[in-house]
Amino acid sequence: MATPQQDADALRKAMKGIGCDEKAIIDICLHRTNAQRLEIVRAYKASYGRDLISDLKSELHGKFEDGMIALFTEPIEYDADELRKAMKGAGTNEDTLIEIIASRPPMILQQVKEKFNQKYKRDLEADVKSETSGTLRKLLIALLQCNRSTNTMPDPIQCANIAKEIYDAGEAKLGTDESVFNKYFCTLSPLELGAVSREYHKLTGHTILQAIDKEFSGDSKKTLKTIVYATLSPSEYFANRIHDAVKGLGTKDHLLIRVLVSRSEIDMPQIKQYYRQLFGKDMYEDVKNDISGDYRTLMLGIISK
Repeated sequence: MATPQQDADALRKAMKGIGCDEKAIIDICLHRTNAQRLEIVRAYKASYGRDLISDLKSELHGKFEDGMIALFTEPIEYDADELRKAMKGAGTNEDTLIEIIASRPPMILQQVKEKFNQKYKRDLEADVKSETSGTLRKLLIALLQCNRSTNTMPDPIQCANIAKEIYDAGEAKLGTDESVFNKYFCTLSPLELGAVSREYHKLTGHTILQAIDKEFSGDSKKTLKTIVYATLSPSEYFANRIHDAVKGLGTKDHLLIRVLVSRSEIDMPQIKQYYRQLFGKDMYEDVKNDISGDYRTLMLGIISK
């Protein structure tokens, strides 16, 4: 494999002069990890006194540019950038806030908060508080405390009691005591939440996800379900997100890029497997049929890795 310096030289050559060799850029990008791509960024600056990201932005366009920049960005910074975009200007993209804040492990989320503050000189929690309201705001702020348990040995009796408490706070009464759901969904460890989910099924004969469907609506429901899915079966959750991006008319390109890039080195084979199980279709083919050009080549290259 080429060294970061050789890759930096090849990228400079691909962008120097009139026109741009997109194929060469794609080839280098797809055959390197994110850590290796960051080394290339440093070598490029050391050799040419130029910022690789700025040069890519000036040479590339549209969704292809967005995907390439995402791949050359450190994952923690990319999450921070996406959260800032979701809240900047008029309106708020709650969908992006929910996906990132409710699906990232506490250790990662803590780093995202720090990067957000460092890069934008803003407090992520304060921004989320001002951009959201109601139960959604409470859930997101609770998750941003990064206070989820790390317990890997759930107490069966305690988990059964928590399942009963959740049932009593929701399906067993008129109205819903949202604070009970918030408390446990935002603080239980993945293994504890899994044990509570199993106890809930034993107690009621149906899943905790079905209980959320009955008791909540809108963004609150979406956030709680994201917590459950992303904690207990993240690959399944992100397979659903990719399907959301390509189903129906048009493509949610921003969503497609974010999920493919952020999961590219984590669980892409498992996501593809879940996609086929859930939708009876091949994820590669669905994405291929929805987008075109260099953008398509780049996204399909990520899926194929």
